[in-house]
Amino acid sequence: MGTPDKKATQIYRTHEDTERLLIEVALDHYEDIFNEWDPAPFKRRDIDPDLRTFFEECSGEISLRHPIAIAFFLPKGELDQEKQEKCVQGLHNFFTFNKQLTVKALQRSHKRALRYFLIGLAFLSVAVLFEQELEKTLLTDLLDQGIFIGGWVFAWEALSIVAFQNQELHQREAEWGRFLDAPIVFKKERKPDQVFE
Repeated sequence: MGTPDKKATQIYRTHEDTERLLIEVALDHYEDIFNEWDPAPFKRRDIDPDLRTFFEECSGEISLRHPIAIAFFLPKGELDQEKQEKCVQGLHNFFTFNKQLTVKALQRSHKRALRYFLIGLAFLSVAVLFEQELEKTLLTDLLDQGIFIGGWVFAWEALSIVAFQNQELHQREAEWGRFLDAPIVFKKERKPDQVFE
């Protein structure tokens, strides 16, 4: 577990005596966590879009080397153990669902990259074969060059997917995994410096 960097600790407090950086959220009611237009029970409900954006922005500011915790602050007298358990279950289900979606997207991306690579390899193999076997004419030379270019285009697309698109998906998967690992606590007092409210 890495020590939080100075910039992050200037913005985020640490959770109790751990090195987890604390994402703090002020609420009026437990229902504020979830999308008000989703009629499903807490444990299956989508979270509030603004809260999701807030979580993603916080995660983007905190290096993946640092674990996190989440604290919800509610007015005094609002704390309800049963509602807290349902909210925690709903948040875990939401984080799990999004991690699984990201894993599936990553698997599809890997398959696409492999397919492009194999097509590119096939094109380049045909181009080499044509160069060796066909008689040199303007037409065959143009055909050979076109197949070479097509092969390199497919090979480059495969490399682009692996080097760029998949890296972003790996990052997103790690972020959802970090949220899944985050302790979630509810507290009575409201903090004055909350960003999301």
